[in-house]
Amino acid sequence: MHSLPLLFFLLLSSILILTNALILNFDFIHRDSPLSPYYNSSSTLSELTRQAMLRSMARYKRRRPPQTDILPPVFFEGLGEYLIRLYIGSPPIETWAIPDTGSDLIWIQCLPCETCFPQNGPIFNPFASSTYKFVSCHSKPCRSFFDKGDSKCGRSTQCVYRYAYGDGSSTTFGEMARDLFSFGGKSDDSFKRPLLLGCGHNNSGTFSPKVSGLVGLGGGPLSLVSQLGPEIDHTFSYCLVPYFSKSRGKLKLGKDSNISGSRGAVSTPFVTDHRDPLRTNYYLTLEGITIGNKTLKTGPKRKGNTLIDSGATYFLMESRFYTKVEALINKAIRVKEVRNPPDPFMLCYSNKYSETIKKKFPKFVVHFEGADIALKPDQNIFFPLDDLLCLGILPSDDFDYGNLPQVNFQVEYDLKATKISFAHADCGKT
Repeated sequence: MHSLPLLFFLLLSSILILTNALILNFDFIHRDSPLSPYYNSSSTLSELTRQAMLRSMARYKRRRPPQTDILPPVFFEGLGEYLIRLYIGSPPIETWAIPDTGSDLIWIQCLPCETCFPQNGPIFNPFASSTYKFVSCHSKPCRSFFDKGDSKCGRSTQCVYRYAYGDGSSTTFGEMARDLFSFGGKSDDSFKRPLLLGCGHNNSGTFSPKVSGLVGLGGGPLSLVSQLGPEIDHTFSYCLVPYFSKSRGKLKLGKDSNISGSRGAVSTPFVTDHRDPLRTNYYLTLEGITIGNKTLKTGPKRKGNTLIDSGATYFLMESRFYTKVEALINKAIRVKEVRNPPDPFMLCYSNKYSETIKKKFPKFVVHFEGADIALKPDQNIFFPLDDLLCLGILPSDDFDYGNLPQVNFQVEYDLKATKISFAHADCGKT
């Protein structure tokens, strides 16, 4: 999983099946929206923003190559971006999990739980599900889980998995299994499919007690989108509403998610990391950025130089490139910047200049390979902190396209065509 302050959405599903094409629609509700079960009316905007900043930076710091022989690494952030409601097993048990484009496996906490993070709801009991089946360590799904086809065998040749952050601070360890997933609720007419999942008996990390695990939306073979592959035409999309919005965005799986042919949509190819055996993450090629009438190039063209991550907030830029971007923004706005801005921000202005900034802010266009995307200062570039407006772009070792620049865009992932498409949208009305 490399963070508008961290978006944390609740997803509620609806289902439509037309001409053998499956369409799954989920509502996105911002974590701090009044519509969210997490909503705390006593929290101030600055408190929520600061909490999100901490989650965001913790998430970024954990995006590091693994220092152990645990393969493959998956990066998940317990205080992550969204929640998705699923029903697993027979009889179906309601489960809340975090969907993430930067990871692959679907996993939840399971009994017996040797070491588990606190969870409000009941922990899933696989022995109470009549449709739960272990996966053999000699099976193709198990072999695909490990680098070079290696498999790990537990008791009675069960497939045993272990996923970890690169720094080892959060892990999930258990057995691979297959069980029935119900996407429309507990009713008999809901859409049901048997899917592979990890049943975690040893899980550590900082997780919300409302969360049971994680649902991977990455490109690897074990993710939700890959397992449903042909049924959803290997496509999904999301539309993120602005921070604190009282509206709902959407996550769509299937043909209803297609925007690449719509008016105003632009598409760019994505690549995967050859060092990642599961090809989980999606990387775009950032060629440059135009600010006003000045275009900055990222340098010698390097395919896949930018990770797109719906679970991160900021637009991270390589440090030398960031310095040039900040200078151009500051020069165009011509408003006195705040000295010693709060961490991790590098550039903040007094909120009293918000209208001036909005008027003076120059054209800001992100140039991906084959796709030019214009961002808006009030939705994609700045957000408020106390009495400040801070730049949601930060220096880093790498380029990382987080969810702030994706707000009010319909973003479609076409795994078959290996492209990602963007279209401006009012995500609260999609």
